[in-house]
Amino acid sequence: MEGVASAEKRSVEDFRVRVHGGPHPLRAGSEGAATTFGRDDAGRAPRPPDDANASRRIVAHFDVDAFYSQVEELRDPRLRGRPMAVTQKFLIVTANYAARSAGLKKLMSTTKAKALCPEVALISGEDLTPYRACAKKVRAALERFGTCEKLGLDECWVDLTAEVDRRIAAGGPASDPPLVGHRHSSERVVESDNAHRPMDIRAVDPERTNAGRGVHAPVPPGCDDGADPVDADPVDADTDGADPVGVNPARDRRLRVGAAIAAEARDAVRSATGLRMSAGIAHNKMLAKLVSGLHKPDDQTTLPASHAAGTVSPLPVRALPGVGHGAERELVERGVRTAADLRRVTRSEVCEWLGPRVGRKVHDAAWGVDREEVAPKPPPAFVTCEDSFRSCTTWDAVDAVLRVIAPDLVVRMDEEYEDEVERTVAAGALIPAGRAARTLTVKWRDVKGGKGTGWSRSSASTTMPTLANDRSIDATRRADALREAATRVLRSELARGFDLRALNVGAGNFEPKAADPRKRPGVQAGSSGIDVGTDRAHGSAFAAMNARRDYDRPGGGRMSKTEERALSERERGLGG
Repeated sequence: MEGVASAEKRSVEDFRVRVHGGPHPLRAGSEGAATTFGRDDAGRAPRPPDDANASRRIVAHFDVDAFYSQVEELRDPRLRGRPMAVTQKFLIVTANYAARSAGLKKLMSTTKAKALCPEVALISGEDLTPYRACAKKVRAALERFGTCEKLGLDECWVDLTAEVDRRIAAGGPASDPPLVGHRHSSERVVESDNAHRPMDIRAVDPERTNAGRGVHAPVPPGCDDGADPVDADPVDADTDGADPVGVNPARDRRLRVGAAIAAEARDAVRSATGLRMSAGIAHNKMLAKLVSGLHKPDDQTTLPASHAAGTVSPLPVRALPGVGHGAERELVERGVRTAADLRRVTRSEVCEWLGPRVGRKVHDAAWGVDREEVAPKPPPAFVTCEDSFRSCTTWDAVDAVLRVIAPDLVVRMDEEYEDEVERTVAAGALIPAGRAARTLTVKWRDVKGGKGTGWSRSSASTTMPTLANDRSIDATRRADALREAATRVLRSELARGFDLRALNVGAGNFEPKAADPRKRPGVQAGSSGIDVGTDRAHGSAFAAMNARRDYDRPGGGRMSKTEERALSERERGLGG
């Protein structure tokens, strides 16, 4: 038995060296961590304080599968069933599953994508307008099931606690349903499918033998000191739906009811929008998000409390909420590479290294604890539009950039106005009100001197032009007012010999504005209000997009991203 145990320890150590590039700091001796982790003879550090709401709270995290790709397929059904990728700046930002199976990945160049998969359809996704519209419909469907918190365009948390309470109190079949979807076990091997996002984990097929570098194998008992306590509802291996032996009946019942509600919510989203999504159900936000992608696409996973800490244990610290690149560097320099490592550090030490607020959050996360409640996000304080490019060194080029991004900012301002009207109506206001921006902010990146050198940015603000908020006038006049005001800001701020690589205009400091029942002149639903005629095309939407790569290059044909999308879809025979 001693030989078997030694072999197991060697295999664990070999895995750590292969995945994390070095030995476990507790076994590294004088060559390992600079910090002494041990707190008692077994090296244990105290667990974080209990989360009083954990046993009752049920949270679901919803993530639309390949969101941009699905939206494009809904807009053009001919794209379904064939490899397709959405691009920005000639890089792939997402691909449908047919394209992924052909080897296409996020941030791959379009040139390489075409070489790998010549039949792939590449759709420009630089205009986010239709994605924002679909995301809004998704949230509206999910809000029927509980408090909804937006996380990007394609993800949301929903607090299902109240609905779970209601169904259990009502009794009947809905109060004690069978499990829908998968039940995850900490004994199940997972992997990160993106080296840049180790928190995006997927369940590894037990039959697979070619596990790669991103695999996170379970930490054997005794090797991490972070296993869930004996009295924390022990569960046997992943039963994928069967009732586990020894589970806490009350907690498991609440999770099963939550899983049934999550399945209904996914069906509701699909009925309202046509979009498929995956979900994770757990006792807090962090864990729900962590497991929501385990069985993508179009599926869901529940994580019992008894397997929470064990699931988190083998993950790299970068996968924990609150750990960015700076915090990761700080921890790794101290020999802390995984959540299991972090559990051997006291809470006070982590707070000393990372600061009290981040330290407490990260120390909690290492044990699978997240105390944050689901809370609706307030309306954005600022909305912005931006373009980046190879060079922009003249005032004519600056004007060309502003002619591209100013019309799109008008669209964003109008979306905010209309969203606020909907919010005030939903709140029961007798007189609906929109939102009007008081401030115009310009940001830029100048690589040739002055402020904003390198990758840093500079910014300056001015009063928002009155015409820009006037929805009764033509959208082109409003965009011109924005462009002229932004030009004045830049002329007062930019040094001689500038070389811009990015330019951003934003609207902020919103204030209520009485709703105007009149429609904007010449504007149809979903339109920018700016005519996209063939005289603006100069050949194609692709040519217009290509012209935006370098504003110093002679030639016209550039147009706003909203206009580019409209023209591209007309060229593809969409929209009449």
